[in-house]
Amino acid sequence: MKHLHLPIPRRDPRPADKGTAVDSLRRRLRVRLSHRRLDRGLADGWPPEAFDDLSLRAAQLAGLHTRRRVAASLRGLVRNAELPPAARLGSAVPVCRSSVLRWREGLLGLAERLDGPAPVNPCGVARALVLLTDGGSPFYNPHEAQQMGQAVWWVADGLQP
Repeated sequence: MKHLHLPIPRRDPRPADKGTAVDSLRRRLRVRLSHRRLDRGLADGWPPEAFDDLSLRAAQLAGLHTRRRVAASLRGLVRNAELPPAARLGSAVPVCRSSVLRWREGLLGLAERLDGPAPVNPCGVARALVLLTDGGSPFYNPHEAQQMGQAVWWVADGLQP
């Protein structure tokens, strides 16, 4: 599995939001526009307190709404792999069926953990999102399929508080 190694961020050079509604809206918009970069940073182990935008993204990922959405995506991945090949035609990146089915229980276990009431580390949620949204991940790329077990454990390890 290939990882994008980004430099460890320094403190955000922009002045801290002063708590006004406009500042809060700006910050949330900044995080929304850069969520993929922030997710990769969290997945690679950046500490959430490294800078303000990262801490906001970490809080979003740890929230139950986002966790449930990611869990539903993992279940959808498994459901898609269970469909007969003719039923899986579409414009989406095809799922690496054999690998996903081999790791079906592990993926569903991750979904269950994300849906549960216990707190999770945002690092694991970010790792799941990175794998779900990267067409070159073991979920989709048959050349990376042998890395599926490693990917499942990578997410599981990241979920530990």
